[in-house]
Amino acid sequence: MYYTGYMISIGTDEIRTLRYAIQYFQDCYLVSSIGALTKSANGRKILSENIRYTNDGFCIKFKNINGNCRDFFVTQKDLDNLVYMDKFKNPIPINNYFPHNPIIKAIEVAMNKLLNKFPSKKPLICKFPDCNEKFEFNKPSNFLEMFTGKKPVIINESSIRLSLKSREKESMDIFNRINENPDNSFVAGTLLGFHKGLSDYHCYSISRADKKHNILELFDHRALKTTKLSFDEAIKKLKFLVGYFDDDLM
Repeated sequence: MYYTGYMISIGTDEIRTLRYAIQYFQDCYLVSSIGALTKSANGRKILSENIRYTNDGFCIKFKNINGNCRDFFVTQKDLDNLVYMDKFKNPIPINNYFPHNPIIKAIEVAMNKLLNKFPSKKPLICKFPDCNEKFEFNKPSNFLEMFTGKKPVIINESSIRLSLKSREKESMDIFNRINENPDNSFVAGTLLGFHKGLSDYHCYSISRADKKHNILELFDHRALKTTKLSFDEAIKKLKFLVGYFDDDLM
């Protein structure tokens, strides 16, 4: 059955709201990845192409699911039924000052629909933690490749190593390229490390790299704050880097 209603792509203003959208569920991989895509011209183009309004919600496109492009329709009822809850399934009130971004919510619902059809798109290691929703816990590389249709640059994401130390040269090259070309979309992640100022098992969108002052800026969508690390600290404290330079998304 084909959808016959109207569809309108999201615009510049809506895309701008995604840059600093708050993360409520345990899906930092998703919220930080979408936030990172807002930073590059081709990333914004993909967001516009892949997220459209319908007469009853949204249509979310994933460009590569087992080699195929697929649309997932999210109705207003679907959005209403996605409720933020604690581990005992009790609803948690959403902060009125920081509302759940409706586009993020639509992508989360679409990911639930995707995983119902294609359960293998949630890696086995991501199925172990307890969660209320299927879309919680996944790898940013997995989400980004499905959403954009392009394989991202991946440094150390699936390695057993806890930091970027073993991939220092490649990581420094990425930091330097981000400094030279701000038109990029990168996510950085941590594992277990008890590093002051960073959360364990968490993903951040990379806001910028400043080679002159030796600073990497990370945006935490959960806490809605920016964290600054020296390049050396980033190598020691971060587990992985995943993302694109703008030409990668052409």
